[in-house]
Amino acid sequence: MNTYSFNPTKLHTLFERENKNGPFVMADLGLTNGGCLTTAFELISIAADLGVDAVKFQMITATELIHNTEIEYTYPTILNGNQTENMVEMFKNLELSDDDWMQIKNFCDKLGIGLIITSHVESAVERIDALELPLNKICTWSLSHWKMVEQLAKNGKPLLLDTGTITASELVELDEFYRQAGGSEIIVLFDFHTKNKFDRNFLAIQTLKADGFEVGYTPQGRDDWLDFMALGLGATILEKRLTLSRVRAANGHWKAHEATEFAEWLDHVRDCYAALGTPGLKPTKEDVDGIEYFYKSAFLQQPVAAGDEISSDHFAFKRPGHGISSKTIYQQWIGKQYQQSYGTGDLFKG
Repeated sequence: MNTYSFNPTKLHTLFERENKNGPFVMADLGLTNGGCLTTAFELISIAADLGVDAVKFQMITATELIHNTEIEYTYPTILNGNQTENMVEMFKNLELSDDDWMQIKNFCDKLGIGLIITSHVESAVERIDALELPLNKICTWSLSHWKMVEQLAKNGKPLLLDTGTITASELVELDEFYRQAGGSEIIVLFDFHTKNKFDRNFLAIQTLKADGFEVGYTPQGRDDWLDFMALGLGATILEKRLTLSRVRAANGHWKAHEATEFAEWLDHVRDCYAALGTPGLKPTKEDVDGIEYFYKSAFLQQPVAAGDEISSDHFAFKRPGHGISSKTIYQQWIGKQYQQSYGTGDLFKG
């Protein structure tokens, strides 16, 4: 049972949620719902039971998104190997009606979980607006679609975006354009599409935070260690894909997490976030308690008489640490006189 309670992040405040996870956690259902309302409800229920903060979908109109209706897309599956589909038909299978979307919104409200919908096409802007969600969302492949960005900005809400293809200067440029068009702040999900570790540049998370952006991380695979690293670098939002079954022969399922995997991942996220603590260097209570047992004390390694001058050469420093430390000897006693006589092996008392 999750017993954590953290200070709210910006998105927790925006979605009016208590922070029990550390970062704001999003379950990505954009592909894994399969355009099926029943599946969507089941995934939302699982996410809510796990304690996820929000579920993320994507609104697509395939014929509006893709000009070349002949284009194909190949993706891996676990049981059937690589599978190739016509991209228009693949996206058509993910389309949902306005009534479907309202049912999804109402179901999320009923379960007390946030809803985020990525807008891929201009017609989605008005449809998503009708759902009265707290923020706008675009993916990296829409970062140059300024006409849609301008339309999104008119509701005055924040814009959540994936970085991917954008540079730092282009992000500043887009931020200025979005605000001038009426939008609020831009919130960044650090993102990339490479397997080359040397090109991933996770340190950009710290740079983005220093530039004033709220920053999260959205992964493109199952390498959970990258999520934990992002947390350590200051990410306050994490996204993870959730599926009912990884072996389903459809796009995106193979690299998603099933419910039990997601639960384990989320437990680790909470633990990692709790372990971050505060920036200051300070010992734990257990470390302080260990001083008496594991620090070393000053014991005489030769006889000395009262009035002799104290030298560090007179001492051997051994456990336990209930006596006077070497540090204290150096800071307070060297060059002074012994107040009493000591034999070899005696504990120095000052």
